[in-house]
Amino acid sequence: MSLKNPILEIEPGKPFENCKLEREKYSDVLTDIVSSYYDGFVLAINNKWGEGKTTFVKMWQQSLIDKNFQTVYFNA
Repeated sequence: MSLKNPILEIEPGKPFENCKLEREKYSDVLTDIVSSYYDGFVLAINNKWGEGKTTFVKMWQQSLIDKNFQTVYFNA
């Protein structure tokens, strides 16, 4: 038995389309914060295992790419 959820499809141009938790509003707030730091920005997202951090970050990353941000995804 696997504890993994199926991989959520994240499409360019509409990364939050399949998000049932309405997380796009959090993406917008974080994008505003990141946009205000012109010399770069490092952000850590912390929560319990299985709470959706990876899915959110991948959706947010695609949203940033759609807005012409340069991103690096690092899952420690």
